[in-house]
Amino acid sequence: MTKEEFLKSKDFMKLGTAINNGSWQVAGMTAQRMQKNAKDAKIDDFDRQLVMIKQCIASRKKNEALSGLAVMVGKRVKMLESLNSKEGEVHGT
Repeated sequence: MTKEEFLKSKDFMKLGTAINNGSWQVAGMTAQRMQKNAKDAKIDDFDRQLVMIKQCIASRKKNEALSGLAVMVGKRVKMLESLNSKEGEVHGT
């Protein structure tokens, strides 16, 4: 998985939905998959949040898990903006 594929994946939304709905098993599996995919894409920026989110999921701490996800989404947005600006430079826009 590439960095761009990871950042554009629907796993961020799926994780938020699972946490909101209290689907703890789905949330845990999604967080685990995201951690593996981030590692495969050589992205270290999310590891700390994913570890914290997995701990919150195990303890069923919905608000703390969502806060960790919010931090991740903020980082994701910045990384996507950076990718898009670099892509624009390559294409001359």
